[in-house]
Amino acid sequence: MEFEISLKSLRFHSYHGVLPQENRVGNEFIVDITLRIPYREEIADDNLAATISYADVYSVVSEEMAKPRALLETVADSICKRLRADFPMILGGFVSICKSAPPIANISGSAGVKLIF
Repeated sequence: MEFEISLKSLRFHSYHGVLPQENRVGNEFIVDITLRIPYREEIADDNLAATISYADVYSVVSEEMAKPRALLETVADSICKRLRADFPMILGGFVSICKSAPPIANISGSAGVKLIF
């Protein structure tokens, strides 16, 4: 058995992008995280050590989103690496990052990446 822990629709104003304007003005980014962890019997005793705190996951994501980078792929990779290093019980999951208003002429949607691990 496994649990999936999810944080969805996390919103950040960050400065990721290739264009100079993106680095000055920034953009809204939406992050979704799903982590798979093993089921452990200690969860029946309400033991937080048997799982991963949502607040701790959010803290990692927030810190990584605050570091400006050119590529969303790089941001997703750094989030994944930090989560796996900080929480070795993670079996896998995904990190999805969407740029709400990408600087593409006439676009009416978002652009993003998803790293599956």
